[in-house]
Amino acid sequence: ATSTSAQASFPPPIEELLQCRLDIELPYEIFKRQIFGYRLHAGKKEILLVGQHRAGATYTVRRVIFDRFLLSRAEKAGVQVSRSRVTAIDFPAKEREQVFLYTEEGMLKADVVVAAFGLDDGMMSVFETATGGQYRRPGKYMHTFVVKIATDRAFIEKKLGNIIYAYLFPPGIPNLDFGAITPKGDHIITNVAGREATVEDMFSFLSLDIVQDHLPALTPDTQEVYRGKFPGKPARGATGDRYLVVGDATGWMRPFKGKGISLAIHTGVLAAETIVENGIGSASFRRYEERTRELREDYHYGTWMRHLCKAGEIAGTLGTVLSMAKVDQGVHDALFNAVSGHDSFRNIFRQYARPRVLADVVRNYVTDRRRRKS
Repeated sequence: ATSTSAQASFPPPIEELLQCRLDIELPYEIFKRQIFGYRLHAGKKEILLVGQHRAGATYTVRRVIFDRFLLSRAEKAGVQVSRSRVTAIDFPAKEREQVFLYTEEGMLKADVVVAAFGLDDGMMSVFETATGGQYRRPGKYMHTFVVKIATDRAFIEKKLGNIIYAYLFPPGIPNLDFGAITPKGDHIITNVAGREATVEDMFSFLSLDIVQDHLPALTPDTQEVYRGKFPGKPARGATGDRYLVVGDATGWMRPFKGKGISLAIHTGVLAAETIVENGIGSASFRRYEERTRELREDYHYGTWMRHLCKAGEIAGTLGTVLSMAKVDQGVHDALFNAVSGHDSFRNIFRQYARPRVLADVVRNYVTDRRRRKS
């Protein structure tokens, strides 16, 4: 990794992270499709959101090949990879200076642990035990459900093209905060998320007319469903004696568009730079905390954004915001950046959540209500 003395900020796009920070160029076959925009449905309205050229390109990738490629690059760089699950960890105590990691194939010794285990329940339990409770997993989660739908390219080009269809608070499904349809190469990915979401909510989402318009004929309950979770609150103790936590396990992912891959690479690079430039002492790890401060702060801005959107859905003003975005470039850009993850929620709030904009929302909402009544 290249040295960076500047303050770390919001994670840049994956291609920029890999090329500029790690000198890695992704092979063509990893990319499944370039995404040109987002069709956002919210508040009984919809709008096509297309970012400015400066926002950078968005791509869908084949995750299996992507993960395999990055692992192979690590091995080529001289990293010794042990394909064995860690079952327990003993951090240094008394005169012992190294960390002992116990795996299914034996014991490994290390000077420091960079914890990148995502939201794996088993590993989170191992790490909580090993750190004596100093690390605490994210306290809240969004439950996620994903369905992969096989189809042909002609159907995808006709019904979706290079657009992701996003649904904020899908109608009639109160447990869901978000749903999306994402075109890939030869299949479509649908996903939903919500703190109280169930698999039945996924089936209800697939049954919505505004969703079925973009999917091939299917019987929802015959589909294979993948269940996961998304951190809804930051973890505690992301740094400690001889360890740093990166990626999903930090709980620093933003609401709606989580940018999980970018967060994992970004925090991984910051952890590596911190160790190489400053060592593995407590003062060094405080430097990691300083470099990731904006990520933690943006989580809080994202939470406020989520509550604001939910309030707008309840009050009926969310649709008004979408109508305004069709004629106001500033509102359009704010929605695009929130949905696509191209900018931080902090910047979105600072640039667009101003009294004038909020007053315009209320005024347009009242005008729209009067127009419908007349």
